[in-house]
Amino acid sequence: MRVLIVVTPISSHLLPLVPLAWALAGAGHEVICAGEPGAVEVARAAGLHTVDIEAEPLPADAPPPAPARRTGGAPAAAWEPDWEALAVRWRFRVGRVIDGYLRFAREWRPHLVLSDPVEFCGTIVAGALGVPSVVHRWGTDVLTTLARGPARAALRSVCERVGTPGGLLPDPDLLLDPCPPLLRHPRAAPARPVRFVPYNGPGSYPVRGPMASPERRTICVSFSSRTIDKSGTATLAAAARAFDGLEGVRGVFTLSRARAEELAPLPGNVQVIEPTPLSQLLTRCTALIHHGGSGTGLTALRHGLPQLVLAPPLPSLGVYAERIEACGAGRSLDPGEQLDPEAIRTALREVLDDRSYRAAAGRVRDEMAAMPAPAEVVAELEELAGARPAPARAAAPRAA
Repeated sequence: MRVLIVVTPISSHLLPLVPLAWALAGAGHEVICAGEPGAVEVARAAGLHTVDIEAEPLPADAPPPAPARRTGGAPAAAWEPDWEALAVRWRFRVGRVIDGYLRFAREWRPHLVLSDPVEFCGTIVAGALGVPSVVHRWGTDVLTTLARGPARAALRSVCERVGTPGGLLPDPDLLLDPCPPLLRHPRAAPARPVRFVPYNGPGSYPVRGPMASPERRTICVSFSSRTIDKSGTATLAAAARAFDGLEGVRGVFTLSRARAEELAPLPGNVQVIEPTPLSQLLTRCTALIHHGGSGTGLTALRHGLPQLVLAPPLPSLGVYAERIEACGAGRSLDPGEQLDPEAIRTALREVLDDRSYRAAAGRVRDEMAAMPAPAEVVAELEELAGARPAPARAAAPRAA
């Protein structure tokens, strides 16, 4: 079976799919990740085969990022994007790259296309080739459920041009969800569960990393580089100052050396280390402070760690902050409180001293362990691909 992986050029979108890609390759299947530089660089680092997809040059008048807006609703308020602004960006980006994806796919002839929830090129390519499409969520997610209607309307002209069935954005044949039930958003569409297996990128074991002990609790503080680039280090600086006066508590910040200088001066119980795979670092920690990324948060929950979420006003991050509070495994602070060291200190003390947070994180950890591993999903993907005629490889050109 040939499996084509298509993801947006954002590293955090590919990372949750890597363990499934490994499982497919380990079962003897051919796996290739096709995409723009941001995607293929991460895929190569994970040991996957890749192919670069040519995109039309980015014009100077490219649409700006879609602003987020706060909307109320049950069960709690959530961040949602400006759908009209997003529609412009979807049409713009998909229009730039879809022909490159299709050229490669028609040459390589995959039996199955695997993609992340907002890489609509994956389902479009699968629809145009008549092969099954599988979408793999990142984790705690509802916005991609809500986005199906707006995306279908926005991409109608693209789908008509490339010949998807009915000229519509196809729904995936299978939706995989690594989010444990206790953390799942009630408005998220039903999906096939698959266990979250942490992959945080390559790196070395933190030999001199922190050690948690009853006498001194170690709190990891980790924000994605993308979040820091977009929002700056003001929240991190406030978090560092929040450790001042916390006896028996140490903060370990994963941050590049250049960014670390922006936090100075630091309290004596705060240490900064170079970014390192969280799946290794968190085995030595008591709790986690982070930006609300599902991959970061689920990695901590796999170790049963409670967390404090300081999420910027971005859709998926706000949803994670909401759900971690709803399941009782952590606290979150609104953007207006995140620059107040005292507010952060108070919330952190609560997470550390109230045993209910660790107990709830333990329940989520147990749910995650009971979900089927990526290797257990491979047989279902084989059956899905085998349910339709296998496409033949394109004929090699004859020698002159």
